[in-house]
Amino acid sequence: MKIQIFVLFSFLTLSVSCDDIGRSILKNYNKKYETDGQVLGSKPLFIGVDANRKQVAIALQEVVKVKEPTDIQFPPGDSPFLFALEKTGNMILFHREKKISRVLAKFNVITDSEEGLLGLAFHPQFPKQPKLYTNYVKSAANKDVTIVSEWVVENPTNYESMKLVNERVLLQVEQPYPNHNGGQLAFGLDGHLYIGLGDGGWRADPKNNGQNPNTLLGSILRISPTPDFQSKKPYSIPSDNPFVGKAGYAPETFAYGIRNPWRMSFSPDGRLLVADVGQDAYEEVDIILSGKNYGWNQTEGFHCFTDGCNTALYEPPFYEYGREEGQSITGGYVYTGSAIPALKGMYVFGDFIQGKIWAIPVPKPGENTKVTETTALGKWNLLIPTFGRDNEGEIFLADYQSGTIYKMVKP
Repeated sequence: MKIQIFVLFSFLTLSVSCDDIGRSILKNYNKKYETDGQVLGSKPLFIGVDANRKQVAIALQEVVKVKEPTDIQFPPGDSPFLFALEKTGNMILFHREKKISRVLAKFNVITDSEEGLLGLAFHPQFPKQPKLYTNYVKSAANKDVTIVSEWVVENPTNYESMKLVNERVLLQVEQPYPNHNGGQLAFGLDGHLYIGLGDGGWRADPKNNGQNPNTLLGSILRISPTPDFQSKKPYSIPSDNPFVGKAGYAPETFAYGIRNPWRMSFSPDGRLLVADVGQDAYEEVDIILSGKNYGWNQTEGFHCFTDGCNTALYEPPFYEYGREEGQSITGGYVYTGSAIPALKGMYVFGDFIQGKIWAIPVPKPGENTKVTETTALGKWNLLIPTFGRDNEGEIFLADYQSGTIYKMVKP
């Protein structure tokens, strides 16, 4: 019996790689996220460092309930619709005036760890150009693959008859592990599509994807959805992408050295703001600049992650917070609305685990100065997976555990 066990163990050690073990652990460990219950009712707490910070009072107005929301988006222009994504694959269409919702489309996704239906963006000329773009993870040939697709939207202004048709896959990226998928999509003022991809997962980026500019993982990508008929690709590479024609660099890459860009958005002046989830000690917010290396897995926030790193080699964030304040950053939006004047021009974001919401100023264009001024909007009994901003500049946020989507309003 001892000999048989030894032979079996030896066979397993030869045939099962560390990657397989890590992937299996993450796929079979489905953590149940729950708030810590410190906040009761509709009033927030201001605890820890927030107790001594500037505070802005807000209220959260319930809009609609979904399940495990991952993204909130609004079509361009004067539209009554809100679109919400559910991790398990449903795209929900909600009519804000009639207060009704329905499943607009169902995606075939895998939902292990941080996988699922993750990102949505509308064509900048929607509904005149009735197209939208999605980011989701599916299983293909026993591999986990991120799919970025373009869809045609039939009847884009009609709640009852709207539907998605004619999926056109733009990009497929194999994911080595089921976490750190990123997933956000956003169109810039330049008309190009930006795609946030994490380092591929596991701890400390074992495949060094963050510092490998020849892989699409650990990067912010920039493409045009227009097909390139010469190269036979379903998308085109903008000619001013920073690494076009440079050996050892993927031409789709706009910036790299990213760990897990969990929610990104453009400021009104066109700069891309990315919240990058940290591993051990710091969460950060970056202004993404063309061709820059943001340091992961050498740096985390303003600090070395790898012993002896040279932080001067990497583009720093403009804001960070440590574990005494939160555990997992969720990026938001610059507030451009009118309901809460004190937040005008401020970047509003939160922490998924702690349910805290903050607002910070954004450095002026051309600057990347460290921001230390933080306005507290309170700790809420929420798990905050995503924010949204409507065409009036008002901000929405979701609660992962209840599925409720809220509008941020003045109390």
